[in-house]
Amino acid sequence: MSKRPLPPISALIPFEAAARLGSMSAAARELGVSQPAVSRHLQLLERDLGQVLFQRNRRGLALTSAGRDYYQSVAAGFAQIAQATQQLRALSGDQIIRLNANFGFAQQWLMPRFARLRAAFPKATFRLQTSDQDDELSLADSDFAIRFGSGHWSGWHCYKLLPEEVFPICTPAYLEANPALRRPGLRAADLLQAQLLHMDEGSQRWLTWSQWLRLQGVTQRLISPTLVYSTYPLLLQATLAGEGVALGWRGLVDPLVEAGSVVQLLPNLRREQRGYFVTFRQGHPAEKHLRRIADWFMTEAT
Repeated sequence: MSKRPLPPISALIPFEAAARLGSMSAAARELGVSQPAVSRHLQLLERDLGQVLFQRNRRGLALTSAGRDYYQSVAAGFAQIAQATQQLRALSGDQIIRLNANFGFAQQWLMPRFARLRAAFPKATFRLQTSDQDDELSLADSDFAIRFGSGHWSGWHCYKLLPEEVFPICTPAYLEANPALRRPGLRAADLLQAQLLHMDEGSQRWLTWSQWLRLQGVTQRLISPTLVYSTYPLLLQATLAGEGVALGWRGLVDPLVEAGSVVQLLPNLRREQRGYFVTFRQGHPAEKHLRRIADWFMTEAT
């Protein structure tokens, strides 16, 4: 059987968004990816088709004649797929909920409450998907997601679950071994003498040490870290092993602070406009059910 003559499937979503919005930057914002990533997908699609789909100008993008014809077919295909998907999910008697969360939130906040979530919705089957990627391409298979950011995502209902409150933490043993951190009147700049534990800064959605120090008025440049951690659970494991000082998020590290496993060194830095949000897709056939699940999350956070 010959292979179907399909284009690169991953390029179709950026193409549809760019064609509909008339701008690569607007498509990038909607999809939660970078503009160069959208541009690469469009170039890949044009090479595969052997056709120029867009005319690029100062105002943005304009579809060529070939691009307009192709967009009509792609948009119609997406609409049919969306309708068929909603119908099948609505007919499912299992109430399968595809729930997405980043690694840190899933381990530190959700998993201790997961048994209560299942007990509250016994007819639902939750499929937990964990990823630190937070864009439309990564969330394409999700019905419900806990997302971190500003709370503005097109096509999603968004309710703030936890505001962003960040503070430095370390173990009591690390604090005891570093007298400079135990001096009265500890300041943010004093932490430059400590071993700071860093998350991978490939994603700027979370507050980094550089940003936290700058917001605290510290102007000295950080020494480039020799080790970064790809996920928050790994960073917390290193913190608990006494490797250094990490940034802790209110709602995620509270049990560790309350148990005395880690110590909060300085007061919270709060960015009210950002935080963790409960989100679910607008127009979802099970929207009423998803809203009840969202209410459960909100109640658990109070």
